[in-house]
Amino acid sequence: MNKYRPVFAAGALLASFLVISIWLIMQYVESERERDMFNWQGRLSILAESQERSIEDWLDSQIRNLKELAENPLTQIYLSMEAISEEQQSEIERGQAAHLRNLLAATAKRSGLFAAAQKIISNQAESTNDGIAILNAHSQLLISTRNFPKINAHIIEAVQLATRNQHASVYGIYSNEGREPRLIIAVPVNRVQAATESRDFPGFIVAVINPDLSLYKLFSQHWLTTLTDEAVLVSGDDSSTVYLSPLAGGYQVFHRAAVSSEQLASNFARLKTGDFDVRKDYRGIDVLVTGRSIDKTNWVLVQKIDVSEALRESTAYQDFVHTVFLLAVFVITMSFVAIWRHSTSVRLQKTTERLAARTALLNAVGDNIRDHIFLLGSDQNVIFINKTLSECIGVHYEDIVGKSLHHIFSIETTEHLLELKKFSEEGEVRNRIMKLSIADNEHDYHVSLVPLRQGDFKNSLLFVLHDITELKQTQDRHNRLLEGIIATLVYATDMHDPHCAHHSERTREVAVAIAHAMGLPEEKIGALAMAALLANIGKLYLPREILTKHAPLTEEEELMLQQHVMHTVDILKGLEFDGPVIQIIEQKNERPDGKGYPAGLTADNIMQEARIISVANAFVAMSSARAYRPGLPVNEVIDALLKQADEAFDRNVIAALFHIAENRSDWKNWQAVQMS
Repeated sequence: MNKYRPVFAAGALLASFLVISIWLIMQYVESERERDMFNWQGRLSILAESQERSIEDWLDSQIRNLKELAENPLTQIYLSMEAISEEQQSEIERGQAAHLRNLLAATAKRSGLFAAAQKIISNQAESTNDGIAILNAHSQLLISTRNFPKINAHIIEAVQLATRNQHASVYGIYSNEGREPRLIIAVPVNRVQAATESRDFPGFIVAVINPDLSLYKLFSQHWLTTLTDEAVLVSGDDSSTVYLSPLAGGYQVFHRAAVSSEQLASNFARLKTGDFDVRKDYRGIDVLVTGRSIDKTNWVLVQKIDVSEALRESTAYQDFVHTVFLLAVFVITMSFVAIWRHSTSVRLQKTTERLAARTALLNAVGDNIRDHIFLLGSDQNVIFINKTLSECIGVHYEDIVGKSLHHIFSIETTEHLLELKKFSEEGEVRNRIMKLSIADNEHDYHVSLVPLRQGDFKNSLLFVLHDITELKQTQDRHNRLLEGIIATLVYATDMHDPHCAHHSERTREVAVAIAHAMGLPEEKIGALAMAALLANIGKLYLPREILTKHAPLTEEEELMLQQHVMHTVDILKGLEFDGPVIQIIEQKNERPDGKGYPAGLTADNIMQEARIISVANAFVAMSSARAYRPGLPVNEVIDALLKQADEAFDRNVIAALFHIAENRSDWKNWQAVQMS
């Protein structure tokens, strides 16, 4: 490791330089971006306040014109006389009404709001649904300009709003029958007797305004030399925001957006008036946005500009800084690589010399290993065999290289080895135990196949054959001895408890059948079979009179019987098994409802193998004959188990047993054991 220490140090220094430089550049770029954002916050605030003043001045101008009409003595006198019946009205009073109509038209013309007012002079028929009208205290139309709309719910609500406010009120922008926007301003008219304390009004001046003709023109004024700045009016409630002025991108007036869209610019401007942030507008485009409340209304002015335009210069500068930085990093990196290549070339010659020495050493090791080693190329021809294999088959190394495996092994052995190649296509090392015939001698081998994916031998296969014949023979003897010991323990248990003769073998048979039906893997089935066979050997510690007792056990005897589980664990705990055999035995008497023993485990904590043995053990016990009772029919046993499903036994295990029990005729023979 010492020889690589300078390389590691240089690499660490370069990495530190890159990390620190990137951090500093990012901090600088971010500070520049924040400065630009602060500047735009000021510019948008000035623009929003200018637009706010323009809108409020326009509203004040309209209210002022309408208030002049409401304060006109002729208007007040007319509304005060309106309560008199038509028969009582004189010709003079009817002349006043005609004069008021002219006064309404003049006010509309002076305000410059209504296309209809301009058309009245030339008597052109025009259905524009706007104009000025005088309404009585009951919101009934008395006098109006031509084309004033019919009294509707919006006009009535505007009058009610003015009544509540006791002064001129802006009702808001709504959609008329043609889906065009309209704005209502209602001004209450005072009675002629100004000295009275009463605040009820004899009538109202109501203006229905088309904002397209005047108000919306204010939004087309460009205060900045930009392409994407936009001002829109919005209003709304707790659930949605409504756009009250023309929008870009084909969106219509009265477009509605849910308040739940927290990132929407209009929601932010309406709910946090005066704040500034980056949000998405109704088109889904990132914008810088701020909002201002409009006096005398529930409107909010949303002033915004696209981020892409506002921060274009900042983004370009950031790209420039990044480009310069990357060029600098590239130059530094290339310099480092040049220095490293120079130092590497000096070491390369020494490495080549060491490699030659190592190659000689590896050849010496390979030739002295007693395993059979050979390398098979992508064309399935032999590239290399070690000395041990060469001497075993009696063929010199030079005579076998470049030839197929048939020149080394028999056809059958060659096919077995090439079959292993099919399972190694993904580049993983494969290991398998095989019985192979080499040089007319049949032995057991542990065969390892290592695919080579790099270097000169890419796509080649390295075979290592390790002779395990003696090891396997020793293992077989060990297994036979273990099976004999287990058989002896089971036989001793049967002798100690003659009522349960052959119970363990039958339990194993049923448990294995259930496990196969439930799709357990073979390694689990093996441990399950061993546990079923050994589950009851702890009964050797119990008095025989308890095991053979026909009458019900006492509470003390029941506790002694339950101890057989821990006796079994104590007997087996010093042995090594393939799988959790002891844990399965320890849990075989547990119940899903937690009332089992010895630990009182519930269903989720009981091993699946233990739940299978529990059902198999109960099935064999009830279906097998005993000296003191006959065995029950299989269907009755299944019914009895189902009655205790989810309490004493696992329902899924019982279901698997149900599907296979009636097909096992040999299980029915257990009931035929002769009674003693």
